[in-house]
Amino acid sequence: PIAPTLPQPVVATLANGLRVVTVERHELPLVTASLVALGGAATDPVGKAGASSLSAELMTKGTTTRSATEIARAVESLGGSISAGASDDGATIDLTVPSAQADTAMTILADVATHPAFQQAEIDRARTQSIDGLNVAMKNPAQLSAMVADRVVYGGRPYGQPLSGTPASLKALTRADLTAAYARSWKPGQATLLFVGDVTPTQAKALAERHLGSWRVAGMASASAKPAEPAFPTPRVIVVDMPDAGQAGVVVARSGIRRADDRYYPLAVANTVLGGGFSSRLNQEIRIKRGLAYGAGSSVAAGRDIGMISARTQTKNPSAAEVVGLIDQQMRLLGTAPVPQDELATRQAVLVGGFGRTIETTDGIADILANYTLQGVPLEELSRYIPRVQAVDSAAVQSASAALLDPKAASIIVVGDAKQFLPALKAAHPDVEVIPADAVNLDSPKLR
Repeated sequence: PIAPTLPQPVVATLANGLRVVTVERHELPLVTASLVALGGAATDPVGKAGASSLSAELMTKGTTTRSATEIARAVESLGGSISAGASDDGATIDLTVPSAQADTAMTILADVATHPAFQQAEIDRARTQSIDGLNVAMKNPAQLSAMVADRVVYGGRPYGQPLSGTPASLKALTRADLTAAYARSWKPGQATLLFVGDVTPTQAKALAERHLGSWRVAGMASASAKPAEPAFPTPRVIVVDMPDAGQAGVVVARSGIRRADDRYYPLAVANTVLGGGFSSRLNQEIRIKRGLAYGAGSSVAAGRDIGMISARTQTKNPSAAEVVGLIDQQMRLLGTAPVPQDELATRQAVLVGGFGRTIETTDGIADILANYTLQGVPLEELSRYIPRVQAVDSAAVQSASAALLDPKAASIIVVGDAKQFLPALKAAHPDVEVIPADAVNLDSPKLR
């Protein structure tokens, strides 16, 4: 496929340290502005999981001069949309509007970024919704297995704290915890304002100067301030016993790499062969050949820090141990046998196609650049992504897989009705730990 031509990001820096990045796309009269700040859930203190996430969510729910309703109405009346959220590595406010309304809309984005009110009524409402959502998720085998996998793989490392918090940590969060989380991220010296769409670099810089040029908060995220992270824990085999579960959630997961690691591209291609989409090997083996699940997939989470690689599915309780064995086998195979050229080419096309569709929209490009900013990847990666995926050969896939997909270094998590699969699982993995579902403690790296 022909690689689409992408305009290069143009970068400027304001006197207050705010970096302004512009990517021009003039086909449609739309502009996306994303304000991205470093920090995020990885900076939440122990026991305060969910502080960054809740704090970011509340930024659009009221400022010192506008209520949540007024913010929503004002953006809607301009024909736009606004949202805010946090990830492990930072927080983002996204705004998309017709380009003629960009100046007016930026007054709202700047207000949300610099004067969030964190009113107690809004905090209580958002907290209740989050706790309700978590309580539902923790009764779902697939969702709980993913949450447990994060904790098991990362242990006491910052990425191990649940991004959205836990029922216990959310209950304990005070307004002061949320304002502290806000203060950790939102400083111009560690923020980037991305403009993508029908806007020139000159216009973008003028908008940034007018609306955020007077934003002054001392301080910058300094790498030296980060405490040394604990080592990745030893892999574990964990069964969470949920006797009333109709299905079992299965995850096989292990530590991976940073997004800036050169092995990211061979690993991304290997992951697409393993579990990216309907034609992937996991789906072929587990769904198509054996009918053991509606779907099986894998993913690579790679951040500013070392992320994780996971394969997952949901299956009938009695077939849980068989599915673990199949995932294990497919992960090992990628490191021991070369991927045939035709399979490699079709899997690369999946990645290239997905990226190509994302960069067709202003918010898609802004999203990619926001991720690069948070992950510590150069913005030039935007035009290098497709050629770098296409340059991966079978030998690179095999070598990355041998190092990074070896299931010996992986933890196994099965959430379901244990009596239906525990004997078979124990036969292959004698060191299995069983934890009753209602005793799982996501606030602790030990899970108890």
